[in-house]
Amino acid sequence: MRVLLVLASSAALVAVAACNQEVPTANDQADTADANASANATANATAIAPTPTDVAGFMHDRHERYEDLGDEMKGINRELKASSPSVPVIQRHAAAIAEFAPRVPSLFPPGTGPETGHRTRAKAEIWSDAQTFRQRAEAFNREATRFNQAAQSGDIAAIRAALPGLGDSCKNCHDRFRSREDPHR
Repeated sequence: MRVLLVLASSAALVAVAACNQEVPTANDQADTADANASANATANATAIAPTPTDVAGFMHDRHERYEDLGDEMKGINRELKASSPSVPVIQRHAAAIAEFAPRVPSLFPPGTGPETGHRTRAKAEIWSDAQTFRQRAEAFNREATRFNQAAQSGDIAAIRAALPGLGDSCKNCHDRFRSREDPHR
């Protein structure tokens, strides 16, 4: 009986406390959502922005990831030129590209461009025209996903048909945001 009385008293206290709380309004909820979004954006920016001591390392790693991406594209093209293309090899390359594509915007946090004085082919326009860069990165992501779907189908004709869209999405970004290689460096 005593346990039942303690439980009932506890339940009554919880109910009274709940009744005394303010009910959040739509504005309160919007403010909370805005604050959460702002906090998340700050946390994300902080999570991807390198500290000044590792900028060169970050930029080097970014370059290496793009070298890997180029190797994946070369592997696909090599297979498609072969008399008997290996579908599993193409599928592996396509999956790697599709996995890489959504990460592109995070590879260019503020403070990792030409202003650092470190060698980079990334143009300042990546940061000064960030909206266009994001749009082109999203287009690349869509094409990478589409190409990966074609590759995973195993249909060589579908793979060949999807490849130009992927290549064009790469070129579209390179033309605007990547400087030509300097042969004197």
